[in-house]
Amino acid sequence: MQITTIKFSLVLTSKVQKQLDSLSPKDCKQYDKAFECFANNGPAYRSLRTHRYCSKDGDIWSSSASRAKRFYWRYKSAQMIEVTHIDSH
Repeated sequence: MQITTIKFSLVLTSKVQKQLDSLSPKDCKQYDKAFECFANNGPAYRSLRTHRYCSKDGDIWSSSASRAKRFYWRYKSAQMIEVTHIDSH
């Protein structure tokens, strides 16, 4: 049995939870898989294609859940991530 160490705890804002609740089960599953990958491997994991954006309120980061789906997040502490919103294009 392989033991996976979680590197990050993810906290979803109420806005993200509402967005996820309105998605199809297939779309939700893509985000769930991306969140699990993120928590276990961190933002540097290649398939997440993470990018940083600087703003007056601090850095915001985006990572991929699929080719068309992204989630946006920020560091709350060294090992806690707050997912602020999701979108698709």
